[in-house]
Amino acid sequence: MLPNSRNTQWSPPDTPPAHTGAELEEFTAATSANAHAGQGVVDLGGAGPVMRVVCGKFHYAGNTDGHPVLSALPEVVHVPGMSADPQLQDVVRILATETVGGQPGSRAVATRLTEVLFVLAIRAWIERADTATETGPSWLTALRDPRIGTALSRMHEEPHRDWTVESLARTVTMSRPAFARQFKEVVGRTPLAYLSRVRIDLAARLLRDTANPVGDIAQTVGYRSEFAFSRAFSREHGIAPGRYRRTASVPS
Repeated sequence: MLPNSRNTQWSPPDTPPAHTGAELEEFTAATSANAHAGQGVVDLGGAGPVMRVVCGKFHYAGNTDGHPVLSALPEVVHVPGMSADPQLQDVVRILATETVGGQPGSRAVATRLTEVLFVLAIRAWIERADTATETGPSWLTALRDPRIGTALSRMHEEPHRDWTVESLARTVTMSRPAFARQFKEVVGRTPLAYLSRVRIDLAARLLRDTANPVGDIAQTVGYRSEFAFSRAFSREHGIAPGRYRRTASVPS
């Protein structure tokens, strides 16, 4: 990680850190031509074993505050290579090949592979995470709860359905009061508040990525009227859907 500030470089674990000089300048000069687009291969010569580093970046265009997944992630998600899912290892190998091959369509392939890599990495992190250390509501804990996890999946798979607390409770064979109480304890918000966030996140993506009318998007994500959708969207994002679409379409 080389942010735009003073950096420190470490070599072997037993070597004291030293402020970088020419090495960092060489790296910066070699990468600056392609850094803006995230493309290209940087090849820095030197003695010693060969090391290959595959780097990438994800940009989430929505509102990350309170996002059930993103807000649950630690600052660094570490998936040890030796214990990683073989599928994840295969994706990394193919991705590395695509980035250096320069074949037609390699950029499109690499883009799709990074999406797969992200999902597999999060899955691996979930499997390794220790829920015993959780001290409050957690999306990870909720996902591992057989009943609450099922309810979450149903909301994400069918956000357009006219869900109620009672109908959600029936899908996981729980009473309405017990389901509402357990959902709030585990997730940190009520079932309908969570559903609203799922719908608004999906609507924001449709506003950014499609030209569908706002009224059609409202129905797609489960709102009976455009007015109700606009109120819910404005409450979450602070601006109306139409204005959000115009703002999102402006190149940054």
